Amino acid sequence: MDIRATKRYLRRELLARRAQVEDRAVRSAQIAHHVLALPAFQAAYAIHCYLAIGSEVETAYLISAALTQGKAVVVPVVTDDGRLRHSWIRDIDMADFTTGSHGTLIPRRIIPALPGDWDLTFVPLLGFDRQGYRIGYGKGYYDQLLGAATTYAVGLAFQAQECPFIPHEPHDRRLDLVVTEEGVGEIVASPSLPLLSL
Repeated sequence: MDIRATKRYLRRELLARRAQVEDRAVRSAQIAHHVLALPAFQAAYAIHCYLAIGSEVETAYLISAALTQGKAVVVPVVTDDGRLRHSWIRDIDMADFTTGSHGTLIPRRIIPALPGDWDLTFVPLLGFDRQGYRIGYGKGYYDQLLGAATTYAVGLAFQAQECPFIPHEPHDRRLDLVVTEEGVGEIVASPSLPLLSL
């Protein structure tokens, strides 16, 4: 099985695993609690944070806390043609958001932001390993984003999403940290797990 086929298989398995996590709201609140204590969060002047859909770690409380603390907040916007854009938001009132054509939440009023306008990015994922590699939905949005901007990247996940090893390619970007309901998972270098290539 080649690396792309392996990733497709993992996506199916990990999506099902994440959907089986119980008490996601409680676990998401625990994750937010750990995030708020991060030095990187406390020092950030602006954050980029996804708006959760499906069984993803919920981020509304985290975004609300950032806004309350006076931090600027950017959210991703997937356009109708499938491109990733970014918008500043002023609040987290769900009445100010709508569902885009790709099922993601987007602000009703777009205030454009550009990579580099924020210093901390929260990344959704299906699975992660302790080397900082993640597997997402396969569109490559966050690999492109993390490659285009100098930003500290934090993955948000439930502990059940951890994998021994996530297969990766040269374009895959590593996370700086992963935060789960159990705490902050430090990223470790692992020369014994080689970079896979096609």
